[in-house]
Amino acid sequence: MTVLGEVSVRIATTMHYSPLRNLLPHHPPPQLGPALPVTLPMRFNLLQDPEEFAGRVGDFLLAHEAEHSLLFGILSNLSSGWTYGGAAAGGPVLAFVEDVTGIAVVGVVTPPRNLVISRAPAGGAVGALAGGLRARALPLPGVSGPPAEAQLFAASWGRLHALPFRRAIAMQVYQATAIHPPEHPAPGRLRAGQPGDAPLVAGWIAAFNDEALPEGEPDRNAAMQMALDLVSHRGRSVYLWEDAGPVSMVASGRPTPNGGRVYAVYTPPEHRRKGYASSSVAALSQSLLDGGLSRCFLFADLTNATANHIYRQIGYEPVAFFDDYRFGV
Repeated sequence: MTVLGEVSVRIATTMHYSPLRNLLPHHPPPQLGPALPVTLPMRFNLLQDPEEFAGRVGDFLLAHEAEHSLLFGILSNLSSGWTYGGAAAGGPVLAFVEDVTGIAVVGVVTPPRNLVISRAPAGGAVGALAGGLRARALPLPGVSGPPAEAQLFAASWGRLHALPFRRAIAMQVYQATAIHPPEHPAPGRLRAGQPGDAPLVAGWIAAFNDEALPEGEPDRNAAMQMALDLVSHRGRSVYLWEDAGPVSMVASGRPTPNGGRVYAVYTPPEHRRKGYASSSVAALSQSLLDGGLSRCFLFADLTNATANHIYRQIGYEPVAFFDDYRFGV
C-alpha cells in the first residue's frame, strides 16, 4: 500500500483569556456565584496515515470496544489499503480532538458515507470536531455513533450549515462471549462464500439495504464491489447457509483488538422463519470465538424485533446503543 505522507492540522477551538484587573482596588470584591465548569482548550487534529491514526486513537477506542467496533473495522480496512470507493470519492478523513488530558473524541469519514463518531467524555469535544470538519467543506450525508454524541454532532453540524437533521435508525449494540446453539438448528450448513457467489451476494446486499434503508438511494455498483471484496476474504468475509442451495448470508469484518464484528445478516423473504439466520449467526460467531477472539459484536436495528430476539437467544447481550442521523431531510 502507498501511504501518504504525514499531515497534521491543528486548529485551536477555545480562546484563552484573563479577566481585566479591577482598577479601583478600594471597591469591595464582587460576590461570586456558583463555580462554572472549566472548559479545557481543544485541538482539532487531522492525519492522513491510517496506521498512524490508529496508533494515536487506539487506546481511547479500546475503552469502549463494542461501540467502537465499526471504527476499528474501518481503520483496519484503510490500513490494509482498502479505498472505500477510490480517490474519486475524496479519500478518508481521519480526525480527532484532544485536550490536556488526551483524546477527547474521534471522527472518521470515508466519503460519501456518514461520519462515524466515537464516545466523547469531554463536553466541548463534539462541537470542536464539527468546527474542524467544517473547514474541510465535507458534504456529510449524516453521522453515526453513540446516541448522545451523534445527536450533539448532528445539532452542531445542522447549526453550522443551516441544515435540518433527524434520527434515521436507532440500533442496539450487542456483545457475545459465549454462544448458545439454537434449540432447533436449521437444516444445512454454513460455508464460506466463493467468487462465483458474488452476483448472488450483491443482490442480497442490495435487498438488505433496500429493507434497512428504505429512503436511501440504491447503489448496485457499490453492492457488487462489496460482494467482490467479501468473497475474496481479504480481511472481511461472507458466509452462506446452504440447504439445497444458498438460503441466508452473514458476514464478518476485520477483528478489533479482542473481538470480531458480525454483520450483513440477511435471509430472503421466501426462506424466512426457518431458523437460517439464527443458525448462521451462531455458527459464524462460534467460529470466531474458536479462532481465538474473546468476544463478538453485532449491531441490530431496534425496530427489528425478530432479529433482536434471535441474537439474544444465541448468547448476544445488549451493551450500548448506536444511532444514525441524516442531514438535509
